[in-house]
This record gives sequence, C-alpha cells and structure tokens, in this order.
Amino acid sequence: MRHSLLRSAALISALALSTSALRAQSSRVSSRNEGSPRTPTQAISVNPFLPLFGFFQGEYEHRVADNASIGVSGAHMKLDDLYTSLDVKLRLYPQERVLEKLGLSAGLGYGRVRTENPGYCDDPLGPPDTPSCDQKRSLSAPTFSVEAQYQWLLGTNRATAVAIGGGVKRFFLEERETSGVNRVVPTLRLTIGYAF
Repeated sequence: MRHSLLRSAALISALALSTSALRAQSSRVSSRNEGSPRTPTQAISVNPFLPLFGFFQGEYEHRVADNASIGVSGAHMKLDDLYTSLDVKLRLYPQERVLEKLGLSAGLGYGRVRTENPGYCDDPLGPPDTPSCDQKRSLSAPTFSVEAQYQWLLGTNRATAVAIGGGVKRFFLEERETSGVNRVVPTLRLTIGYAF
C-alpha cells in the first residue's frame, strides 16, 4: 500500500511537471515577445529529499487575487507515527506578490495516522510488553493546519520556485482513539518546483 501510494504520487508529480513544462514553453515565447518579465500564476513543487527515504511532500498552488492563492497539498511522512494527509489551503501574501515572499496559509483536509504502538492494550491491567498488546492501528480524521512560508522565484524567467516554511497541523481524532498518538504535529516545508 505504501509503495503504491508513493508510486502514484511520483507519477502524478511527473505528469504535472511535464504538462507544466509544455505550457510554460509557450508562455516563455510569448513573454519574450512582450519584452517584460512574466508573472507566474501557478506553481507545482515537491520536497526533493523525502523520496530518498520513502516519503513524499508536494503542493500545487494557483493565484486567485493579487494577494491570495489556493492550493492542494499532500504529504506522506513519518514522525513518531506515519502521517498521510491531503489538504486544500488558502494562502495570503501580505506584500501582494502572489507566489513570492512571505505567505501565511490555513488549510482544511483529511488525514490518516498509522501507528505501531506496543504499549497500547485493550486491557489496561495487562502487561504492556506482551505480544497481544502489540497493535497496528490506522486512524482517519479531518485536519486543520496553519503555516508560514517564504518563497523565491528564481532565474531570468522566474520559473524556479523555492520555498521554506513551517507550521502545525491538527488531526481531529477522538480522544478515546488517540492513546499514544500525537493529534497536533509540526509541519516543515522545503520544496523546489516550477512556476508558470
């Protein structure tokens, strides 16, 4: 399941990047003819390091106003447990340069937490180190996240998007289900992508 999820995410990213590259080529030709630097309205980016460890983080962002964008992001990462989530984000750019500089976002989504928790037992009086207490659990719930980021558009065509940032995500899991599971987790972002 994990490998098929990673393969699907990699395939979707590669397809989106190749489609974006074709569209951007025609955009570059028209911007050269106009003689002014182009202003990207969309960006697709991924963390290039996480796939080396079997994980994924990526995002698509689209400008909707001079100071705002909407985006879709997905992540599959291991902290204490294995967290997988898909979010829709609204990002505000206080300096009114969408896709550039400081961005503040809030997101709603859905996520899953998979955990191997050897200390979790249905019988609270049972010894925690017995094999019957070793349980793998998978919990799903809605999520809410907030994030701050800083993004640069690099190159003469301003087509390389590099972003760093961080925030926090809350998984709205029921209290009785979350023994040993972190419902609030940090989020970190280091992505490189293509702006078009």
